[in-house]
Amino acid sequence: MSSTNPNRPRFSPARSVPLGTSGELLFLSGSLCVDEDARDNIELQTHRIFARMAGVLAKHGATLSDIVKTTSYLTDLADYDGFNRARVETFKDCKEPPASTAIGAGSLLGVGTRVEIEAVAFVPSR
Repeated sequence: MSSTNPNRPRFSPARSVPLGTSGELLFLSGSLCVDEDARDNIELQTHRIFARMAGVLAKHGATLSDIVKTTSYLTDLADYDGFNRARVETFKDCKEPPASTAIGAGSLLGVGTRVEIEAVAFVPSR
């Protein structure tokens, strides 16, 4: 997902750091949901972001269960309850949910964007 616009920085959706024979750490870039039908809907945006993260993880042989840490930026901390409902639902089947931090960011890219989420996953050698 690198930007092709020469005025914007390039980035990777995920960056892998090998840990020898035990596996790898996978750092997922912050992800937004700017879908028009999800505008200003914190729960829908959160669900879609985690679904997109699942796709990135799958390319590395991982799942949402491999996430060990999330950092979330909310435009308004009053949205936390809706965000948290979606987050809890996403990780309800995980043996141990990831550590999580939520930060009030004030503003994010995209009109109606309520949340951006980044994550770190541990992908064990299989």
